[in-house]
Formats: sequence, structure tokens, C-alpha cells
Amino acid sequence: MNRNKTRNIALNGIMLAVIIALQAINLPNLLTGIIVNAILVFVYLYVGIKSAIILCLLSPFCGFITGHVPVVMYPVLPMIAIGNSLLIISLNILKNKSIWLKILIPSLIKAFIIGFGGLLLINSFIPNKINDFLKFSVLGIQFFTAIAGIYLGIKLSTNKSINNKFDEKSVFICL
Repeated sequence: MNRNKTRNIALNGIMLAVIIALQAINLPNLLTGIIVNAILVFVYLYVGIKSAIILCLLSPFCGFITGHVPVVMYPVLPMIAIGNSLLIISLNILKNKSIWLKILIPSLIKAFIIGFGGLLLINSFIPNKINDFLKFSVLGIQFFTAIAGIYLGIKLSTNKSINNKFDEKSVFICL
């Protein structure tokens, strides 16, 4: 196994551990969502799309395991994984576009997938009044945490002092 592949696997593991720790300490959902989205974007920009997609698929289920995800949202976990993945995929498609497109389009896609797709899954489980409340709160939360997370992730990945510290030696020292 070459050094870059080992470094990428190690960095992915570290970032997954950070996501699990964030979810376990029960920060407010808005703050956790922003930080998790920033980590996903950072991993995409720093390590690559495959590593980011792995985290996208694992992070919602880690939230289930840590108890961070409310019970009412359990049926939506697959849609959260898909929404996170589409956020990264759309960011990859838009990589040569303006910063505004890179922030807004993936955020809208993620919010739509999680908000509407997820709520289609739970229509039969939750009364309509609660369902309407959830739809708009989930859409809003997902949209704004994605915007802030994408912006923060891009800023972190372009920060020279962070990039200089994230070389192979520092990742192995962390292990």
C-alpha cells in the first residue's frame, strides 16, 4: 500500500472519529450539521470524492448509534446518507464554477433530497401536522447547515497553515 493511500485511509478514519465524537457530545443540531458538512467538504477537497462519499454514507448511521439523531428521524437516515453524497457529487460537478454556485446548488439538492425524499418515507408513520412542521424545519436546517458547512469546508481546505500541518508525518503522528 502506498503512502498516499495509507494517509487517506488514516485521515478518513480520524475524520470519522471526529464526526462520531461530535455526535456523541450532543451539540445543537445546527452546529453539529455545520461541522459535519464542513468535514465532508474538507475530506472531499483534501483527500478525494471516494473518501468523502464513504463518510457521507457512514455519518448518519453513526448519529443513530450515538443517539444524536432524534427517533422521529430514523426512517430518514438513508435519505440523509443520499443527500450528503449528492452534496459532494454536485460539488464535484461544479468544481470549476463560481463559489456561489458551489455553495447554493449542492445545499439545495441536499435539502430537497432529505426534506422531501425523507419525509415521503415517513408519511405513514407521523401525523400530517407534525409532518408539515418536520418538512419545513428539516428543509431549512439542512439548507442552512449545508451552506455554512460548504463554505467552512472550502475555507479549511484552502487554509495554507492547515494544509502545511496535514502532511503524511502529521497524520501518522496522530495515529
